[in-house]
Amino acid sequence: MITTKDNITQIIETNGYVIVKNILSANEIKRLRETVRNYFLLQGVPFASGLTQPNAAVQVPDVNWIFYHPKILAVMSELLGQNNIMFTSHCDIHSRTLSAWHKDDGLTVMEGGYFGYPTYNEEACKVYKVAIYLQDHDNNKGGLTVRKGSHELPKIDDGEEFYIPTKAGDIIVFDVRLTHTGQRDIIPYPSWQKPNQLLQKALNKIFKIPPDQSKKHLKNIYDKLFGERLSIFFTYGLPNEYTKSFAMNNMKRQLEQSKNTNIFLSPESRQQFINNNVILAEDYFSDLVNET
Repeated sequence: MITTKDNITQIIETNGYVIVKNILSANEIKRLRETVRNYFLLQGVPFASGLTQPNAAVQVPDVNWIFYHPKILAVMSELLGQNNIMFTSHCDIHSRTLSAWHKDDGLTVMEGGYFGYPTYNEEACKVYKVAIYLQDHDNNKGGLTVRKGSHELPKIDDGEEFYIPTKAGDIIVFDVRLTHTGQRDIIPYPSWQKPNQLLQKALNKIFKIPPDQSKKHLKNIYDKLFGERLSIFFTYGLPNEYTKSFAMNNMKRQLEQSKNTNIFLSPESRQQFINNNVILAEDYFSDLVNET
């Protein structure tokens, strides 16, 4: 059990997200940063002005220790209300990506979404994503912004907007149906918004640089000045039909995006999950084998 001043289960059921502080040590964050950064030096899929790697649980096995980190498993077991929880095989790692408002239930990706239909009123649908930012975001807007309670609301613009300030070592857990966004602006400081716009206009006018190119130049400058912004997302759920459906359909998305056909965890990772009594969604992926 997690000892906190607040009931984190009640918080996530009400707001659709919860932040848990100081889960990872400085050395663990350093280890993750080095693994993710080194991977993106040579590999990765261009995406949203940066790089991403879908299906990272399979393609970047060096990050897999974080999935069965004892503190994270304890948090997920408490949030899901039982020790028997399911790993969906979903994992995306990101470098320097920008974002826009969206939900992770797949309704904008495929017909019916990852669950097969909208599940905003389904209490048994508990599929939670873990977000780990590998640097501090308590003094900028480069982390996660959410719409509170929007995991129960189908419209993308419903719910109170709230930015979640985090330090490296914190984790955010959120319902995949929650409306959220990562960094939206090239320079994620509200006070810089007007100077940013003026600088883009100057580049466009003086140097005849098209707007999309001026944004790219500014983003490159920001990334060099403030360092590489890295993050990792992965997903657990209750071992029921909702989570199985999410896992299978989300894996289809990951495979299409990564252009890869491998859907199974390494034997070493699989054994670690088994040792920690985690149920694996990949045990239900047999129908995907003929499709890949």
